[in-house]
Amino acid sequence: MPPLPHKDEEAALPASEVVIVAFDGAESIDVAGPASVFSKAELLRPGSYRLHFASPQGGTVATNGGLSLAGTCRLDQLPDAIDTLIVAGGDEPGVRAAIVEQHIGDWLAQTAPRVRRIASVCSGAFALAAAGLLDGREATTHWRACDQLQALRPQVRVLRERIYVRDGPVWTSAGVTTGIELALALVEDDLGHAVAMEIARTLALPMLRGAEQPQLSRALEAQATASDRLRELVAWIGTHLQDDLSVDALAAQAQMSPRHFARAFAAQAGCTPARFVEQARVEAAAQLLRRTRWTQERVASRSGFGSVDAFQRAFVRQQGMTPQAFRAGEQNPARP
Repeated sequence: MPPLPHKDEEAALPASEVVIVAFDGAESIDVAGPASVFSKAELLRPGSYRLHFASPQGGTVATNGGLSLAGTCRLDQLPDAIDTLIVAGGDEPGVRAAIVEQHIGDWLAQTAPRVRRIASVCSGAFALAAAGLLDGREATTHWRACDQLQALRPQVRVLRERIYVRDGPVWTSAGVTTGIELALALVEDDLGHAVAMEIARTLALPMLRGAEQPQLSRALEAQATASDRLRELVAWIGTHLQDDLSVDALAAQAQMSPRHFARAFAAQAGCTPARFVEQARVEAAAQLLRRTRWTQERVASRSGFGSVDAFQRAFVRQQGMTPQAFRAGEQNPARP
């Protein structure tokens, strides 16, 4: 992989017009997250992207968090050659008004044929659905709204356990912060893995997750009902997968007796410590299989498994397939 160019070097690619569409009541992170990713990509590869912010009426947009987005372009004043169009999500009244009163679905239906790819963050998927752009496709949205989207648009195959979904030129993402991961995937598709990883490091992301990861991570679910001590331990496990994570070692880390720790962890986290550790290690291994060409021996070691055999058996238990099959599926997705 060649080194990334300095930000002052001229990029080989022509600038692509990227438009982020917002509306009154939009979620500010749905706008700011993807915008930050594309702006950092532009710093790394100057001339790659030109970013525009738009809204149905133009001017200032009041987000649902009290922040205002000033100077947005009216939809009918956008450049003709749009490469990437991203629709933000927001609160239900705001999304409904954008669709019913401001006819954003009609505009999307008219605009989509001349756009290379179109995407949504969170409940922005409802705008894409109103335009008919999700009919016959796989899509996702915030986990709280998946059932509603499926009921409103039975023609869509809603995938509830995905942080983002790509179906041809249409991309949809789950709730709020997953818009950052969606944007990283878009940038990676354009500029390569090295650029996406550099942006992820700049944003201090804990990892670059793949599309198939669940919206609610197992670690977050485990922390939901855990005590302060065990919440801290769950976070600690994720950054110490190569350490000794036996019950005795974890109990010592939590300053509890092994017997009391095992009972408390199972009661509060919903699974045994051993199962949680295995899940965490398999998730880390899946990321390495997706993002690297490392051998299984290296993946197993980096994920904390004592042997390739232990890694393979755990992977099949958690993922329902072998590491080889998982990697092959990532390299040759059914829907490009």
